[in-house]
Amino acid sequence: MLVLRFLIVFMLLLLPATAFAEDNAKKGAGASEKLKTLVLEPVTVTATKREESLEKVPASISTVSDTQIEEMGAWKLGEVLDTLPNVWMKNATSGDGIVIRGLSSFDTSIYSPVGLYVDDVPYPVTYMQNLLFLDVERIEVLRGPQGTLYGRNSEAGVVNVVLKKPDNQVRASVFSDYGSYNTLRAGANVSTPLIKDKLFLAGNFVRYQTDGYMHNEYKDDDRAAKDESMRGRGVLRWTPTDAFDLRLTMDASHTDKGIGRLRYETGSNATKRFNVISDASDDAEENVINPSFTAKYSGPAVEVTSITSYMDYRYQFLSDRDRTSTFKSYSDQDLKQQGITQELRFASPGKQRLNWLFGLFGSSTRSDIQMNAISSVSKASTYADTDATESSWAAFGQATYSILDNLRLTAGLRGEYALAHGGQTHRVGTTSLVGYSKELDSFEVLPMASLAYDVTPNVTAYATWSNGFLAGGFNYYAADSLSTFYYQPEHTTNYEVGLKTNWFNQKLIANVSVFYTDIRDKQVREEDPAGGIGVWKFTNAGRAHSQGVEVELTGKPLAGLELQGGLGYTYSVVDDWTVNQNGVPYSYKGKRLPWAPDLTYHLGAGYAHPCGLFARADLYGAGTQYFDAENSLSQEGFALVNARVGYAFKQWELALWGKNIFDVDHATKKVRDRSRNVLVEDGAPQTFGASLTWRF
Repeated sequence: MLVLRFLIVFMLLLLPATAFAEDNAKKGAGASEKLKTLVLEPVTVTATKREESLEKVPASISTVSDTQIEEMGAWKLGEVLDTLPNVWMKNATSGDGIVIRGLSSFDTSIYSPVGLYVDDVPYPVTYMQNLLFLDVERIEVLRGPQGTLYGRNSEAGVVNVVLKKPDNQVRASVFSDYGSYNTLRAGANVSTPLIKDKLFLAGNFVRYQTDGYMHNEYKDDDRAAKDESMRGRGVLRWTPTDAFDLRLTMDASHTDKGIGRLRYETGSNATKRFNVISDASDDAEENVINPSFTAKYSGPAVEVTSITSYMDYRYQFLSDRDRTSTFKSYSDQDLKQQGITQELRFASPGKQRLNWLFGLFGSSTRSDIQMNAISSVSKASTYADTDATESSWAAFGQATYSILDNLRLTAGLRGEYALAHGGQTHRVGTTSLVGYSKELDSFEVLPMASLAYDVTPNVTAYATWSNGFLAGGFNYYAADSLSTFYYQPEHTTNYEVGLKTNWFNQKLIANVSVFYTDIRDKQVREEDPAGGIGVWKFTNAGRAHSQGVEVELTGKPLAGLELQGGLGYTYSVVDDWTVNQNGVPYSYKGKRLPWAPDLTYHLGAGYAHPCGLFARADLYGAGTQYFDAENSLSQEGFALVNARVGYAFKQWELALWGKNIFDVDHATKKVRDRSRNVLVEDGAPQTFGASLTWRF
C-alpha cells in the first residue's frame, strides 16, 4: 500500500513536467548530450583515505551527492542516513546517534561505535552526530569495522562528510525555507578566489528554528520541542605551488532546543500524541568550536597529508525526570570537553601495481561532567562530578597489491595504545562526598585483509575481514561506587562478501553485500540492584553478533530521471549475557540488540527537465526495533513518504515540499519508569513548506 502511495505521489508530481517534456522533445537535442544525460556519472570516494572508484572499493559503501541532498530537501545528516541500507539515526532527546548494522552505544554514552568525520576532522561526541548541513559535496558511508584506518570508535562503520572547497570558481547562494510549526531555515554560501590559482576563501552560514510539534498541557506551551540552531564555517585555502594545498577551517555551531518530548503512553499520567504534562521547561544547549588545519603535499614519489584539529565542546541540559505536573525530581547536566587530534599520512601517488599508505595518529581529550538529580525528598537527591582525561597514540598502514590485472589483495594493520584516567566525587542526599578513581589502558591490534576480483570490467566480487573496537570509559551518569564507575572496550570482527555490478553502459548500478559481525565484550547498561535510586551499572556483557545483507540499486532509465532503491536486513542478537535480578540469574540470550531495526529500505525517484521543472519522492522505512534489553518495548515497522516539486529559473529556484506526508504515527524512543509505566517519544508528524534559493 505504501509503495502504491509513493508511486501515486511521484506521478502526480510529474504531471506538470510531462507537458513541458513533450514540447521540448520536438525541439530535439544533440546525440552526445542525450547520451551524457542517460549515463550515471562515476563516483570517486576518499573514505579509505585515498581517492578510489566507488565500484572498486572492497567494502559495503554508499554515497549521497550534493544534488541528491538538495533534491530530497534534507537539512540534517539523519534525514540522509535513514535512506541507506542498514543505517539508521537514533533520534532521541537523550542524544542522537548513528546505528549501522545493528550496532549502537547505550543511551547515555558520550561516544558512538560509528566514526563521524567532516573533511577528515573527527566529530567524536555522540550528541554531535545529527549535523546541520553546510555546503556538502557528498556523504560517504562505510559499513563494517574500520579499525585499521580509523582506530577507536569506528567498530560499526564510518560516515565521511566531504564539504565543497573554495577554488577559482565564484559561487554564491542564499536560501530560505518556511514550513509547518513555524519552521524556518535560512542561510548563505559564498566561495571566491582572492588570488587566482593561489588563495581562496569560502564562508557558509545556516540558521534553523522551529517551535516543534510538542505541546506541554500543564504550562500551555507549544514550544516544548523547540529547536534554535545555527552553524557557521569559514575556509581559507592556499595553494602556493601545484604540489602544496593548505587549508585553515573554522567550524562553529550553537543549539538551544527543548527536550520535552518524552510523554506517558500508559498509566494515570498518559497523554495523547504530541502532548506532555511536565512542570519543567526541559531544555538543552550545545556549543561547538572546531578549528582545523589541513596540509597536503603531492610529490612524484609520495603524498603527505597532515590534519590537525581542536574541539571545544559543551552540552548542558535540564530535564524533568518524573515527566509529570508535580515536582518530584529534576536532573541537570553540564558536559565540557576539549580535545586535540593530529594525523600524519604518507601514501604512494597515483595508481600503481602496489599502492600503500602509512600513518601516525595522536589525540588528547579532557572531559568535565557534572550530573545532578534534584528530588523533592532531599535524601534522594544525588550529585556527581566526573573528570576524565583520555589519550591515544597509533601507527597504521595499508597496502593494495595487484596480483593480476583483475585481482587485488589488500592488507592493513593498526596498533593503538589508549590511556584514560577518570575520577568521580558522588553524594546521595546529605551524606558525605565519596570519591573514587580508575585508570584504564589498552593496546589494540587491528588487522584487516580483503581480496577483490574483477569478474568482468563491470562486475567486481570481494571478500573482506576487518576488526574494530569501541573504547572503554566512565559512567558519569549514574554511578555510586568504583564498581559501577567504569567499563572496558568492546570489540568486533567482521566477515563480509560482496558483489558490485554495472549494467547497460553505466545506466544501472547494482551492489550487494552479506556480512557476519562477531561482537565481544558488548558494552551494556543494566540497573544495579545493589545501588541506590536510579543507579545504573555500565558493564561488558559476554557476546553478541549481527548478520545480514545490503542491496543497493541506482538507475537512469530516461534522460533526467534517476531512481534509487535500497534494502538492508540485520539480525543482531545477544549470544551470552546474564544478569542478577533480585538474586535470580536472568539471561538475555536470544534478545535483539536495542535501537537496531531488522529492516531498512528506501525507494527514491527524482526527475529534472531541461525547462526547469523538477520533482522528487522518497519512501523510506524501518522494520521492528526494540528500545530495551528485555525487548519489552518496541516499535513496529513503519514507512514515511517525503516529496518535493519545484521550478529552477536561471538564478532562482522555488520548491514546495512535504515530509511524512501521510502522517504516519511512529515512536523514536520508549522507556519505563519504576512502576513499569511506558513513556514514549513521538516521531515527527506530517509537515509542509516552501523553499526559495537564489544563486549568483
